[in-house]
Amino acid sequence: MPKLKIWLVIFFLIISVPRVFALKTHLTPERILVVVNTKSPKSKRVAAFYQKARQIPAENMLYLPMPTREEITRPFYLKFIETPIRKFLEKKAWQDKILVILLMPDVPHKIAGKVAKNGDAASVDSELTLLYRKMLFGPYRKDGWLPNPYFQSPIDEPFEHDRYDIYLVTRIDGYTEKDSLALIKRATAAKKTHPPYTLVLDAKDGPARPGDNWLHAAYLLLKDFPGLKIEASFNRAFLVSGERVIGYASWGSNDPNYPKDRKLYFKFLPGAIGVTFVSTSARTFIEPPRHWQVNRGRKYFFQGSPQSLIGDLVRLGITGISGNAYEPYLSACARPHLLFPAYIKGKTLAEAYYRSLAYLSWQTVVLGDPLASIGPREVERPPLENWFVKRKEAYQEAKKSKDYLLLAKIEMHLGWPEKALKYLKKLKEEKETLPPQAYYLLLAMARQKDFERRVIDFLKYDSNENAKIVEAFIYIKHKRYAWAEKVLLETPLKTPDALFLLGKVKLALKDCESAVNLIEKAIALKPNAWGFYPDLYRALKACGQKERAEKIKTKLLQMPSLAELWPELKN
Repeated sequence: MPKLKIWLVIFFLIISVPRVFALKTHLTPERILVVVNTKSPKSKRVAAFYQKARQIPAENMLYLPMPTREEITRPFYLKFIETPIRKFLEKKAWQDKILVILLMPDVPHKIAGKVAKNGDAASVDSELTLLYRKMLFGPYRKDGWLPNPYFQSPIDEPFEHDRYDIYLVTRIDGYTEKDSLALIKRATAAKKTHPPYTLVLDAKDGPARPGDNWLHAAYLLLKDFPGLKIEASFNRAFLVSGERVIGYASWGSNDPNYPKDRKLYFKFLPGAIGVTFVSTSARTFIEPPRHWQVNRGRKYFFQGSPQSLIGDLVRLGITGISGNAYEPYLSACARPHLLFPAYIKGKTLAEAYYRSLAYLSWQTVVLGDPLASIGPREVERPPLENWFVKRKEAYQEAKKSKDYLLLAKIEMHLGWPEKALKYLKKLKEEKETLPPQAYYLLLAMARQKDFERRVIDFLKYDSNENAKIVEAFIYIKHKRYAWAEKVLLETPLKTPDALFLLGKVKLALKDCESAVNLIEKAIALKPNAWGFYPDLYRALKACGQKERAEKIKTKLLQMPSLAELWPELKN
């Protein structure tokens, strides 16, 4: 074949291959703060190994004397961990420089307290994520969780403090020092990991429950990814083995088919990560007896629970894994359809995990080197700007100028709806009409049971359509549909949200034709408001339009980004 033809063939082969764009990250060794427990020789040895392996600057190594037990009280957390770290960052003015706080073995990982949705028990790791925000604005609410601003962030957006007022926090740990060192070795070797590799998604049943929906969504998102094979168990036996595994997700011991002897046979590649939907999988890093079995009754509990431990997966060869110090509730677990696509496409371990976590100041522990990654990525070192100082100055100026709306937003950001409502009351006294953002804050308050009555009282005599939407939302929550209908009909409805809520009410009142008409009008005004579609599906079914209803259901179930809506489509 003539040389020209050969080169033309090569050229067309090259341009026909899909281009893989490297994801950008700002996470570099100098932007990691490594926290070491000086009372633990193991902590110091592992830290020294990590510092050398990742070339962490000496000035980024923070050595603190702290208790070596796993669980501590909140006063101890403040005294030995949070306050020293805060003082260190403030002294160096490193609030913006540091993106990740990495905790070494024997740094306590549990803060004792009330274990409940409104409790104050938490992981040390998740509590530390909000240190940036606390340094900016002051104390945040400790009872219950707070939303993670980085949750569901765009996959191509690097984590940076210009947008996110938190730190990412991971830790290196395992049953033994050898396990901790192995985590680091596998993370540094991950850059050599290449396809083909396997993603294991082990569901208990089909796409009906939230956890299984996330697994099914991950399957849809990655089923055609080059070089990736997916082993998915939907309505099949628990998976216990796999070759060249790069990602693993399951219900752990919450699956009745999980092996009681804890024996799994996965061959994890360097860089492999995972998640299990287990309430207390990070309750301890003390190694259980070799023959300890899960789910055998209270007599056989280990460290207070019969459930499986993420330490077993570290021992087996995984490079990163998330778990929970105390009961988190399923919605607080890492979500596979957000975690795996981000990591496999090039995000660092720390960025991928926190993109998949809905809440902070809660129970999560993320094990792994924050710099671990397998996909193509581009490291950027943008010049550091004083975002912290700018935010701090804006906050002080807001207090000085009595910018009540901004102050209310900040208080809600900190989890203090009482203070936010006081600022909105002052804003209402100043202005005849509230800005739209104020109603968004009121709607957020209305989602909290204790504030429903106060919000309704605040909106009394407010004829704005946004006010009616907030009131109707509260009444719908309590299935007081006639009241919600009355409120919504007190003003001409113009916005898609108001039309949708009235349609939702009509459906509850068995007027399916009006419901279909109203919800379709809302969708015409706001086509991408996917949250409207499940109610349209139900309204069409109620009206006997089953074919149209099924088309909507099929469409939604094929959209992985809508996995949170799938439970609403159950027959």
